[in-house]
Amino acid sequence: MSTKKTNRLTLYAVFCVTAVPLAIAMVMYFNLWGVPDGRTNFGQLLLPPNQLKQTQLVNEKAVPWSQEDADKRWLVIYLTPQECDKACKEATYLLRQINVALGKEAHRVTRFLVNQKGAYNEQLKKDYPALIQLTSQATEFFAMGEGIYLVDPLGNIMMYYAKDFVGKQLLKDLKKLLKNSNIG
Repeated sequence: MSTKKTNRLTLYAVFCVTAVPLAIAMVMYFNLWGVPDGRTNFGQLLLPPNQLKQTQLVNEKAVPWSQEDADKRWLVIYLTPQECDKACKEATYLLRQINVALGKEAHRVTRFLVNQKGAYNEQLKKDYPALIQLTSQATEFFAMGEGIYLVDPLGNIMMYYAKDFVGKQLLKDLKKLLKNSNIG
């Protein structure tokens, strides 16, 4: 075989090794072949996310609460429609345990109890001094109703967990969000 033919075959081989995988990848990408359907989060992603400022949160002195008061933190909001019953107390305890389990990242998360009736629980204030109790004037922006909502540092209500949530799943999602977040 001549040198010219060998050089040409080498050129074709190099071209095939680089161009063929690229062409296959482009076909797969544009035809959505082999795209995984799975997800890695346990909570329900809310699309499009509502803004926390739309919920018109107020504290027990009827002073409006705003996102600036959160000091660029992630928020875990437990929305309850009535006064805090046994299930509510268990959930607030579990939220505190999740916050402790975050370890060195715990300072990046603030916990809230938002009551739609406007009742403040003095016992919860004593038991959980870091838990902030608020009421909401416009709960329709909490689209899924009673449960846990995650709010990013920019004020987007972005994820929902049902009121009978599993603590380990919420903890895994929070750790993942805090690890990958450049804000908050």
